[in-house]
Amino acid sequence: MNGFLILDKPEGLTSAQCVYKLRSKLGIKKIGHCGTLDPLATGLLPICIGEATKFSNFASDQDKVYEVGIEFGIETDSGDITGNIISKANFIGFTEDFYQVLIDLEGIQNQIPPMYSAIKINGNPLYYWARKGVYLHRMPRKVDIQKIELIDKSNKAAILQISCSKGTYIRSLVEKLGRNLNSTATVISLRRLKVGEMCLNQSYSFKDSHQSLIDKVLPCDAMLTNLDKVRIKSEDAKKVRNGLSIYYNAELKNKGLVRIYTEKKLFLGIGELSNKKLQPKRLLSTN
Repeated sequence: MNGFLILDKPEGLTSAQCVYKLRSKLGIKKIGHCGTLDPLATGLLPICIGEATKFSNFASDQDKVYEVGIEFGIETDSGDITGNIISKANFIGFTEDFYQVLIDLEGIQNQIPPMYSAIKINGNPLYYWARKGVYLHRMPRKVDIQKIELIDKSNKAAILQISCSKGTYIRSLVEKLGRNLNSTATVISLRRLKVGEMCLNQSYSFKDSHQSLIDKVLPCDAMLTNLDKVRIKSEDAKKVRNGLSIYYNAELKNKGLVRIYTEKKLFLGIGELSNKKLQPKRLLSTN
C-alpha cells in the first residue's frame, strides 16, 4: 500500500501515537506524518504510507488553514490551556481596536518559535528544555499570515480562522494578539482545516471502519498538486528512472520542483527544472 491518508486527528493523541495506531491497523511499518499537531489540536494530519514517505517533506511544505479558540486575559507557559497560568490581564472587549489589531497581524513577519515546540536545539526538542525550566535563545523565522477572520466571539473568548504559511506557530500568534491588545491570550482549542488543497471532507477518523481506511488512501501524488506537472516521453522516462537528467524545454508557470509523469499519465516522482534541464530528485521505486 502506497499513498497519502488524510487523518482527522483526535484530541489527546500525539502525531506519533496516531502513526503507531495506523501501523497496527494496516500492518505496515513504513508510515509517517507530514508536519506535527500538538495533543491538544485536532483536524487534518497528512499521513504518508509506503512509497509516499519519500514525499513527506514536499507535502508538508504547503499553506495551512486553522480554526483556533482563544481565551483573553490569561497567558500560560505553554501558550495553550494545558499549561500553567503565568500571567493575567484585563481584556477591554471587542472594540474597533480589536478588529484593527487582527488586520495588523496579517502579512509577512518574523516569528520566534515557542519553547513548547518540536524544534531541536542541542539534540533535544525545545519542549524538553522547557519542561526542565531551561529557556533557550531561538532564531526568528519568517512566516506569512495571509488572512485572519473572526468566526465567533463571546465575553473573553473568540474563534478565529487563520490562513498562513508553513512553519507558523498559532500559539505564538495568539500570544502576540493578546499583547497587541494590551492584554494576554492563550489557545483553548485548535483545529487544522486544510493543508494545501487537502480538506477534512477527504479525511479518515479512527471511528471509521477498516474498509473506509483502505478506501481513503490517496495516490502518491495527491498532496503534490502545488507543484507544476511535466509529462515526458517513454525514452526519457527510462533515463529519469536511472537518475539521469534530460532536456526539457516546455514553458511552465514556475521553475524549480515539478511532478514528473509519463505520456500514459503514470506518476514517476519529483524533479527539478532548471536551465531547460530536468533533474530527478525523489522517484517512486520501480520494483
